[in-house]
Amino acid sequence: MSGIHLSKRLATVAQFVPENSRLADIGSDHAFLPIYLSQQKRIQAAVAGEVITGPFEIAHQHVQNYGLQTTIDVRLGDGLEVLSPTDDGIDCIVIAGMGGLLITEILERGQQHLNGHERLILQANITEPAVREWLMNHDYQIIDEDIVAEENHIYEVIVAEPTVTPVRYTESQLLFGPVLMQKKPTDFITKWTQMWTKRQHLLGQLEQAQSAPVAKVQEVQHELQLIEEMMATWQ
Repeated sequence: MSGIHLSKRLATVAQFVPENSRLADIGSDHAFLPIYLSQQKRIQAAVAGEVITGPFEIAHQHVQNYGLQTTIDVRLGDGLEVLSPTDDGIDCIVIAGMGGLLITEILERGQQHLNGHERLILQANITEPAVREWLMNHDYQIIDEDIVAEENHIYEVIVAEPTVTPVRYTESQLLFGPVLMQKKPTDFITKWTQMWTKRQHLLGQLEQAQSAPVAKVQEVQHELQLIEEMMATWQ
């Protein structure tokens, strides 16, 4: 069979998987990521976890079709419970393509299935600040980030590793990403320029409303202030 072609989003995730890793792809869907990395000889082995029977069966079939049964173990289970921290030797975990709150729930529920040495590669479709806050509160340091636009959506990828030194991120770093704020890639500038416009429009609507909730107005004003302070660094 021909090689797997990854979407821009998954290709961005893939670039952060270290060579010769033992990978866990949680919410693997069709197992495209571990299949691609196996074909590229980038990983030693992988666990592809899926909680829903249909995608699990599809992933299992794809792995068989590509003859990778000895490299990729497709498992049915909820989140990180598909992993054995003592037997699998996983050193890189990918959780991608879902909301940030769901990612934090998976991490929170599955802490006993972590061995404490894994790199986490997390790609949230929304609510990225919640992911960064969870990492900060559980002794992970964000070592890299990237951002990619695909099909009218902009995705952020967060890469973190355990740290013995507590890390504290500012409100702005949690919102924008400590690494992305420094890199300022084109898609990052595009995202927050668009977000500033949307928040300005929302604020205008709230201020025109007869009974606008004060707390919501203040929240939007504060976010606009953070965005404008960050945008000032682009000069």
